[in-house]
Order: sequence, then C-alpha cells, then structure tokens
Amino acid sequence: MSEGGQGPGVKGQGYQQLVAWQRAHELALAVFHAAQALPGAHGWLRTQCCKSAVSVAANIAEGYSRGSFREYIQFLNIARGSLAETEYHLLFMRDAGLLGEEAFVKVDAKRREAASLLLGLIRSLQTKAETTPRGDRRISEERMEYAPTLSDGNPMTLDP
Repeated sequence: MSEGGQGPGVKGQGYQQLVAWQRAHELALAVFHAAQALPGAHGWLRTQCCKSAVSVAANIAEGYSRGSFREYIQFLNIARGSLAETEYHLLFMRDAGLLGEEAFVKVDAKRREAASLLLGLIRSLQTKAETTPRGDRRISEERMEYAPTLSDGNPMTLDP
C-alpha cells in the first residue's frame, strides 16, 4: 500500500467502490511494475504503456464523477480504448522479447478481468439509461450495482 493511498482491492468512496475501477487500478500497477524492467533505451515504450494503463482507471474515475449516464458511458468507452492500447503494448513487449511469457500471462489476466468488468459496467449503465425516465438521467453519488458476465453470458465470479 502506498503512503496516503489504498491498496488494490480496498473499497473506498465514490469511484473507488467500483470493482471495475479496482481491477483497472490493479492492472495499472501491474503494468507499471512490468514496464520498469524495460531497458533504458525503451523508455518511450515504458511511458506509452504506463500512460495507457493508468488511463483506464483514470477514465473510469472521471466518468463516475460526470453528471449524466451519457457522459459516464462516454468516458467508460474511452477507458475501453485505453485498455485495447494497453493490450497491444503488452503484446508488443512480449513479441519483441522485452516481457517474458510468465509476466505477460500474469499482467494479461489482470487486463482481461478489467475488460470484462468494464464491459459489464458499460452494459449495466446503458440498460439503466434506457430504462430511466429522461428527467431522472442525472447520476447521483449512490452506488450503482452491476453484474459482470463472461463472453458466454454466464455470471462472472471473482476469487477473493
């Protein structure tokens, strides 16, 4: 746990209570640590990889603080784009021999989990936006529940 912050998986207030944000934060930390092993000549790649991974959690947080479903979903979709960029950086580092297979598998598992949760959150908000009367489409600080699912439609379960 960093000084003044919360460790991964610790529920906080606001956006920090979202499991999707928690997993995106854990991914950003994992990518940061993996990128530290890059040789100095690849500082540009370290910077790009970390920026895209941090952007996932940052966009979830920014979207959460927006006032409407439309804006929230827009920022979550930006987070999805950053997640795809992170995926490519990880693939590139692996294929270029800069990231070992074992490290790649561990970080990519975090990326896949974050992606699944993010997609579940987007779908949940889209459904809520579609079923909420137009005048009530402002987002309040109340906790919003969503049920993440796997690509086959089955509920996703997380190991503690």
